Amino acid sequence: MKKHWTEGEIVEITALVAYFGFMNRWNDAMATPLEEEPAEIAEKHIAAHGWRIGKHAPGG
Repeated sequence: MKKHWTEGEIVEITALVAYFGFMNRWNDAMATPLEEEPAEIAEKHIAAHGWRIGKHAPGG
């Protein structure tokens, strides 16, 4: 990585990866409802590949 980024940039990249990993687990554990527009886009594009909204549907 040091070939392409400074040490500070590597730290920022690592922090963002960790943050999004945390948010993913938080949203899964809390069953955070998915907003209408992202749910529609996901249903349109990835439902055929096995995606289901499950516990993240508005209203639980």
